[in-house]
Amino acid sequence: FLKAKGYRVLCVDREHVNGHGLRWNHIPYGAEDFTGNLPLQERASLIMHADFFVGLSSGLSWLAWALNKPVVMISGFTHPQNEFETPYRVVNFHTCNSCWNDTTVEFDHKDFMWCPRHAGTDRQFECSRLITPHQVNRTIEQLMADRGLDPVAPGA
Repeated sequence: FLKAKGYRVLCVDREHVNGHGLRWNHIPYGAEDFTGNLPLQERASLIMHADFFVGLSSGLSWLAWALNKPVVMISGFTHPQNEFETPYRVVNFHTCNSCWNDTTVEFDHKDFMWCPRHAGTDRQFECSRLITPHQVNRTIEQLMADRGLDPVAPGA
């Protein structure tokens, strides 16, 4: 979607592949690999030159926000009050959500299958699974319209 819009897509995560057991995360297919144990300043420089940042509730999203970059925040397991304000939040409130902010459960950082409310059921991870690419793309299109962004236009 972003490449069809004329954007370079950079992955600035620390790890190219990260996970444990049966759950592994990989950089997005077709993204340019800027992963690695880089100084924070290098990641900040990459983000600083971007039109916007797309990410989850993570330090990189906070870094982009601190750099005054528009952030498309894909959020399922955190409540919107958990992060900074952004008009470009993608969340599905019609499903389970915000367990990170539920004080009755304790987060297990080592458990990549952590889903305190629906673990082992067909509803596991529905907070993220039921956010569609279409929802994210629609939010990016709104951001682009709001900011007058057109990466293929001359001078853009």
